[in-house]
Amino acid sequence: MHGEFSLDGRAPARPDSWYLWPAALVALVAAVIPIWIVEIPALGDYVNHVTRMYALAFLDQDPALGQFYFIRWAIIPNLVMDIVVPPLAKLMGVHTASRLFVTASYLLLVSGTIALYRAVWGRVELGPLAASLFLYTMSTYMGLFNYLFGLGLALWGIAVWIRLQDRAPWIRGFASLGFVLALFISHLFALGLYGLTLLSGEIWRLYASGDWRRPQRALPDLVAFGLPFLVVPPLLLMSPSSGFADAVMWVGTAKLMGFDFLFGAYATAVGWVTGVAVGLGVAWGLWSGTLRVHPVGMIAIGLGLAVYAAMPLVLFGSWFADSRLPIGITFVALGFVRWDLGTAAMRAAFLSVVLALSLLRSADAGVAIAKVDPLLEEVRLSTLRIEPGSTVLATYADEALRKSTFRPTQFTDDRALSFGLHHSPVLALMDRSSLVPIAFTHPGKQILLLKPQYADLDGDFTYMPRIGYVADAVRQPDLRENYYWTNWPKRFRYVYVLFTEPGRANPVPDHLTLVQEGRHFQLYKVK
Repeated sequence: MHGEFSLDGRAPARPDSWYLWPAALVALVAAVIPIWIVEIPALGDYVNHVTRMYALAFLDQDPALGQFYFIRWAIIPNLVMDIVVPPLAKLMGVHTASRLFVTASYLLLVSGTIALYRAVWGRVELGPLAASLFLYTMSTYMGLFNYLFGLGLALWGIAVWIRLQDRAPWIRGFASLGFVLALFISHLFALGLYGLTLLSGEIWRLYASGDWRRPQRALPDLVAFGLPFLVVPPLLLMSPSSGFADAVMWVGTAKLMGFDFLFGAYATAVGWVTGVAVGLGVAWGLWSGTLRVHPVGMIAIGLGLAVYAAMPLVLFGSWFADSRLPIGITFVALGFVRWDLGTAAMRAAFLSVVLALSLLRSADAGVAIAKVDPLLEEVRLSTLRIEPGSTVLATYADEALRKSTFRPTQFTDDRALSFGLHHSPVLALMDRSSLVPIAFTHPGKQILLLKPQYADLDGDFTYMPRIGYVADAVRQPDLRENYYWTNWPKRFRYVYVLFTEPGRANPVPDHLTLVQEGRHFQLYKVK
């Protein structure tokens, strides 16, 4: 193992490996441009995150909003954005602070992959540039930025663990403890990937060194590896998240979404081009012997795939829990994979193809975000018709829902529109100090909560009903259970219907009056 992880300079990098740095910079700049060309990038949960950051930063200055919400700090494994962004928001504004957080996530992912590769192979080469291909994946489109930030932090943690392999076990243990705590705060799934990779390294170390035959010799390193993780169970038990451990659902067909979560793009053709190019490149590399996978990487990939197969679709109430794993496995694998590009022509071809594909994916995201931004702005302008301090119910048109075994459930066939407008009604929380049930306020996952008198209006993991269900609640009240929207004519003052078309008939004319409509939404006032 020590030969594989050698850092003694016996394996110098090729002279043209310095191209990695300008190429990585170009890819990073291209990736962050879509985030900065608009005020609120239409990336799934991101809209909801921004409004929550506003509330966390300025709730004490917004009495109207304060009648609905309060902050209760707790040990929750999903807090990094809540800790980092609100203080920055008070200095530079919530939008700038939130976009800086996303930029930092991208930077951590790319630099963490390079750091891990350097720790594993003892050199810097062009291989880690492939990380730029995966900055825009389904995790990004859905706005899972706590997870992506934590994943980048995990890559750095694995790199540090390897770099400290020759240091005293107590030093490694304390360093790992720091990363375990930081990753717990960032995202539980990122912590799990960190632990899985370290476990893979220890399995290989025991086998390669023969220490499995000498337990007394292996014990100090095993203690250094395992002891830091012992803080996780008590932290989970103290966390309100543990109260929702039964919110689990395993769906076998959901595993078929793995390709889409890894390669899918806003434009279907971009996803297929990327997936086919990566597949052909890996196949050629394995066939020609150009692609080399470190044994630790092989163990980590194998364990990761086993966990992916066993992991449920819903875990602790978080949807697509298993589908997030492929991108994490991929970033870890990139650190343990080496391309033996023996000629300058091969290295130039690798650099050109990877950079071209990463720029293509960033351009695809930029075009989609720019296209949806005017639609998101329409919704935001419509909130000006809402009286400050109101309660706002978000729904979607009955015919909008799309279901597929191969891709996440969409509200329309247009993926950019679906992810871009899904959370848009929560803008009323920030712009009009309103209560919106689909805002992230679940007590098991957030520190921003609804006050007790409004707790029954929590959206239960941001569940948004169809407008047909809402209409049935008053037309046929015996057909529906006691959802947060069941008594909506008395509890809400406004109703959004998303993913509809202008001119669509009023769904409940006896109770609703049209206030404003846009290209893909209608805003009603409750009579």
